[in-house]
Amino acid sequence: MATTTTYDKVRWHFPEGKGCPSLEAAKIHFRVIMKWLKDNNLLSEEGIEALESGIDSDFALTSHLLTPTGNRVLERCYSAWLSTVRYGEEPSVALLERCLQQEV
Repeated sequence: MATTTTYDKVRWHFPEGKGCPSLEAAKIHFRVIMKWLKDNNLLSEEGIEALESGIDSDFALTSHLLTPTGNRVLERCYSAWLSTVRYGEEPSVALLERCLQQEV
């Protein structure tokens, strides 16, 4: 059985993170990336169900939520993309788009 990679968790940003003012601010980039992953057919069935259930304080972005291509993109680019995120602002997906283009 393959191990699970956890890319990110809401609680790593709020309340455990630094500089994140609220749960809502912590959830913005998760909604953006999950929508982007769905729009690019990079979510597994489990990922689609998780997105439809909604992002809450217990949400974690893990390898089980992604297709193999989705995992390769996030393994290569998620940390760099996350460094561009500013709490309270909707992040750009341009970096993710570039990573996906390299994958195709």
